[in-house]
Amino acid sequence: MRRGSIHPLVGIALFFGVFGLIYTIFEEPTALFQSAMFILLVITVIYIFYHFVYKRRINKDHLAYLKAVRQSKKLHPQAVRKQKTKSMAPKTKRLPKKRTATTHLTVIEGKKGKKKNRASF
Repeated sequence: MRRGSIHPLVGIALFFGVFGLIYTIFEEPTALFQSAMFILLVITVIYIFYHFVYKRRINKDHLAYLKAVRQSKKLHPQAVRKQKTKSMAPKTKRLPKKRTATTHLTVIEGKKGKKKNRASF
């Protein structure tokens, strides 16, 4: 299958879903509204549970961690870092480097035919 194409069963399911939504909008709009409100109610309940119950339990662990960090910082103070301040003096412009002539390389004649003994390396 090509990468951008979808499976035929997925396409059929999407078609029936869109068809059912359009049918419900025209035939039973109150039922659609009730379904939407029920879904929003369920999402709200899950959010409230997460925010007030689950997240507070995590925060207790996090508060214990923060307390330990504070105690550790009291025992081992770090050196105070100085913040960099911008100097008021105007910056001097750098002159571009002059290009130098390329170096002339010469070939050194040597023993080209003799191979190195690789076992000595």
